[in-house]
Parts: sequence; C-alpha cells; structure tokens
Amino acid sequence: LRRQVAAMALHLQAQGVQPGDRVAAYLPNIPEAMVAFLATVSLGAVWSICAPDIGTASVLDRFRQIDPKVLIAVDGYRYGGKVFDRRGQVRQIARELDSIEQVIVLPMMFPDESLTLDNAIDWRELQARPTLGAADFHCEQLPFDHPLWVLFSSGTTGLPKASITSHGKWIKAYGGFGHAG
Repeated sequence: LRRQVAAMALHLQAQGVQPGDRVAAYLPNIPEAMVAFLATVSLGAVWSICAPDIGTASVLDRFRQIDPKVLIAVDGYRYGGKVFDRRGQVRQIARELDSIEQVIVLPMMFPDESLTLDNAIDWRELQARPTLGAADFHCEQLPFDHPLWVLFSSGTTGLPKASITSHGKWIKAYGGFGHAG
C-alpha cells in the first residue's frame, strides 16, 4: 500500500499538484480509490469522488464547483453481472472540465484497450515506475483546518452543495472554492 501511494503521490507531484489543488475521482469503492485518496491528501491536495454509476451531468455539476487539476477515472465497472462502459463519460468529463491538466485512467473492464485522451496516463504505467523506498516517503504537514475532501449533497433541490472536511474538522461550504453555490 505504501509503495502504491508513494508512486501515485510522486506522479501527482510531478504533474504540479500542490497543497490546495483539487483531485477528482470517478471511481467505484475499490482499493485503488483508497490509494489515490491517500496519495492526494499526502500532498495536501483536496480529494473529491463520484461513483461511476452517477450520470455525466451530475458529475460535472459537482466537479465544476471545485476546478480539479487531475481526474482519476475508471474505464468501466461491473454491477449485477453486467459490464458498464464508462469510457465515453470519462472523455466527456475530461473535455468539459477546463481545469483538468491530466487524466489517470484505471483500466478495469477494458485492460487491452487504451482510453484515447491527449492528457491521459494509464494507472498501471505510473504504478510500474520506480519510487522512493517506503521509509523515504513522507506526507505534508498541514494545519488543522486545511481542506481534506469535498463531499456533495444529492442535488435534488438544485445544484449539489459542497461540504468540505478539513484534516481536523467539518466545515459547511456552499460554493466551496468560490464557485456556484
């Protein structure tokens, strides 16, 4: 786990991710989501996630509010014995979020077919790179009130409302990072 988190964190850092930058994920509840989360927050970046069964418009309603620098996405998922292809949704999300500088694609359902995006990298490629030894990896030291992640309301009465959790406490924010509220 530590090696995987370090590999992801070092990659994000090489992409210019710094404390306060946002990293958005379009992932199911899988171990890789925890790896990406730990890597993101170890740098002081702010995490937000939507499940891939959420429609594209709903994902965009959430992520547009936080201007993520990086999108980490799965190419598809399996539910009830059926495979759901999400490559088209990932392309649309990446295309419509102007703030995205890189997409990291986790090929779960279509491992032999790459997702063609100009700014994409395959999760397996970045995890295969040599990294620091586990003992050499360290996390940013952050203030108590530094943002940790952004969660969103259901959006049933308008745009989803952001709630920010800091490293030490819960903060209610409507319009979180200075956008629509």
